[in-house]
Amino acid sequence: MQYIPIGRITNVHGIKGALKIKTDSDFKATRYQSGRRLYIENQPAPIAVTVKSYFEKKGFDIVRFEEFETVNQVEIFKGRNLLVHESDREALLDDEFYYDDLITKSVYIKNQEIGVVKEVREFPQAAMLVIETPSQKRVLVPFLKRFVTSVKDGRIDLVDDAEELL
Repeated sequence: MQYIPIGRITNVHGIKGALKIKTDSDFKATRYQSGRRLYIENQPAPIAVTVKSYFEKKGFDIVRFEEFETVNQVEIFKGRNLLVHESDREALLDDEFYYDDLITKSVYIKNQEIGVVKEVREFPQAAMLVIETPSQKRVLVPFLKRFVTSVKDGRIDLVDDAEELL
């Protein structure tokens, strides 16, 4: 089975077993819907959990799971990834992409490779591609149609005048 990280558990919240999560995914309202099945990274196999409640606080998502009732039960999960099974991913439109599908793609301007996407950061204005150039420099490029012309075949093509963003 394939699991996809959707966020990182950063801390506990309160005494009733809630976890503070830095989510790297869209669809928060759907992902954290009561009754939804998620998984906590664990060896040898992820731990299945069921969402009990969810709310946002100071840029973090606070989630309680039905399986845990106290802070002592969940403290061991700090620093672990929260996962979703690949079969539970939301359907996307043709011009939409999951962040983890963009990471590791090569980025091109005028058919010249300029770097590789290392991560995707979310800002209120737009998602930003963090591109690492061959010289180890990291640059941010907005993931917007006016900058990105295509995403296909393992590559991302930027508009010809995107060089000024670098």
